[in-house]
Amino acid sequence: MVITKEWFTVEEAAEYLCVSRRTIYKLTKESRLPAFRIGRERPRRFRKEDLDKVPRPGEETGNLDGLLKLTAAVDPVLAEIWDNEEDAAYDRV
Repeated sequence: MVITKEWFTVEEAAEYLCVSRRTIYKLTKESRLPAFRIGRERPRRFRKEDLDKVPRPGEETGNLDGLLKLTAAVDPVLAEIWDNEEDAAYDRV
């Protein structure tokens, strides 16, 4: 018999999303993750369906149109750092 868990504690939600407890609290504070208070002591609980909607680390695929491609023309300081004799071996990789 398979039992699927529908409600998660803060610790379980953090483990499920592969983030820290602090991140769970931050997501809740930013209203990106709904939390429910249950019982007399009112600990936070999270629904599995809400956790599944939160992007996991490395999965956030927002609008990339506003980002600049990092090139020497965009940032001459980085270009100077990249273009040196010590790092020439990495240029051939």
